[in-house]
Amino acid sequence: MDDHELGGSGSGSGALVPGNYGRLVLLMPGSRREEFTLSKSRVTVGRSSIADIVVRDPKVSRRHALIECNAEGCTVIDAGSPNGTWINGVRVERRLLRPGDTVAMGGVTAVFETGVSESDDQRTRIDSDADMDVALSQVSLKMEVQETDTARLAVHVADKTWEVALDRETLAIGRSPDNDLVLDRPGVSRRHARIERRGEGFLIQDLNSGNGTLVGGVKIDKHLLADGDAIRIGDARLIYKAVFSGEDLTIVDQAQKPARRPVVVIPGLGGSKLWRGSQLVWPNLRHLLAHVEELAMSNELEPRGLLDEVVIIPNFIKLQQYGALSDYLVEELGYERGRDLLEFAYDSRQDARVTARKLGAAIEGWKVTAPITILAHSLGCLVSRYYVERLGGAKKVGRLVLMGGPHAGAPETLVTMMEGMNITPLGLLDRKFREAMATWPSTYQLLPNYPSVFTAAGTDLDVLANNNWLPEPSRGLLAAAREFRAELGTRSSVPTVCIFGYGLKTATRIRIECDPLGLCRRVGAVYEMAGDGTVPESSACMEGTEIHPVRQHHGVMFVDNDVKKRLKLELTRDLGVRV
Repeated sequence: MDDHELGGSGSGSGALVPGNYGRLVLLMPGSRREEFTLSKSRVTVGRSSIADIVVRDPKVSRRHALIECNAEGCTVIDAGSPNGTWINGVRVERRLLRPGDTVAMGGVTAVFETGVSESDDQRTRIDSDADMDVALSQVSLKMEVQETDTARLAVHVADKTWEVALDRETLAIGRSPDNDLVLDRPGVSRRHARIERRGEGFLIQDLNSGNGTLVGGVKIDKHLLADGDAIRIGDARLIYKAVFSGEDLTIVDQAQKPARRPVVVIPGLGGSKLWRGSQLVWPNLRHLLAHVEELAMSNELEPRGLLDEVVIIPNFIKLQQYGALSDYLVEELGYERGRDLLEFAYDSRQDARVTARKLGAAIEGWKVTAPITILAHSLGCLVSRYYVERLGGAKKVGRLVLMGGPHAGAPETLVTMMEGMNITPLGLLDRKFREAMATWPSTYQLLPNYPSVFTAAGTDLDVLANNNWLPEPSRGLLAAAREFRAELGTRSSVPTVCIFGYGLKTATRIRIECDPLGLCRRVGAVYEMAGDGTVPESSACMEGTEIHPVRQHHGVMFVDNDVKKRLKLELTRDLGVRV
């Protein structure tokens, strides 16, 4: 199956297949790499937090360069930057890129590549600094740069998510195969609705369908679509995404902005810096090579601030800096750290319930007027929900914005745990890292709690209810995770939007083989184009919430411009802000 194709029953036609004009691979200090897939015809590059490719280098201008792509290739255009744009050592104002070209901007170097991106899913043995350097040169923090110059519909049904470009005058929707968007789903009429271009916008009209067309939960005959509108046709959910540019991600007149809705940013697993006295332990690759055992729960570590650098540890984690999300809120929406923006750093090794209590204490001591909005990613979504549902947070929180939340767990967690049980021969760092992870309560709280694990005989294995697959010392942590999931529940009691990734290779099921005593000896993952590369969309899309699908990788979702557009909408709605 092609990376951009999504299978499954009940699929519709009219899928928007992203173009792939090539990739720009940024080479960063410490052998780290960021890889940007160019699926957009006009890509902005610069230091600004609203650029398509953000380059955090003081010598790079806020708006440094453009990359214009079409069927003939990609052209770099310098945007009048003082330090210039250089290709293969020559300063250029405009030049067509060729595969292998080296592009220099400020102190950053990038390489332009075409063709199919090499997979970096293979495990790499790491026993030394040299092994780490080799491994880092083979993996990348990947990000999709998607087209935003065309209005789109994100379409979500039970087993599939895709996007449709609104690049024509009308779009017919219905069950009949002659529609532009075919939804062969329960409750959908043969000719159900039509979307028509009206000036720069679009109007949706119900075509006397049997079950009606709903926008924002209300049946409509005709409705002029606004950015972010949620449409319901049968059991299909459609989200309207308007055209936008970088300028649409900022506030026009911050000086005239009324009181802001207070915001808490809560990162995911590994998203906070952890210190032991004056020693930075996480993230510190060179230190961890020799002292990875310091990550075990027996060692007390202090969280001090959100992640402010790209972190890539081969075989384990790839994360963009969470500080970049806060930078966007400050630079473009006018927030002030400490005043109306709280960055909640925490030790993500510990039980999410412990973290939720600390979150409650931090919010209680924050002198702001409720209601507040929480922006959370990954594990931070579970922490936020527990605070709201079990610790009285519903009195303080007006809205949850949950990005890449493992609400039903992530099968990838089980793969990581199993490989730590000497199932796969990995290097010294891998073994010690997994031994440390086996002591973290949060690891077990991320296990899938839905049918996704099966045995060699084809029977389902409930990894939360059945502890035979685990060594005896870890079974208490599994029992605590089971309690946590039962307490957390499956729904949210405050208005919530789930932002989730789709269309990327993601572990959705796990096959395990156990010995006669029940201990597992082999593990294998089944991958589908049905998530963000880490969390399946079925887990990240929580029942009873609004949704916002994006085709983006888990570790960079919170800095995606499509996501920033939704965040701006969430934080400025009903406040009379000039946007």
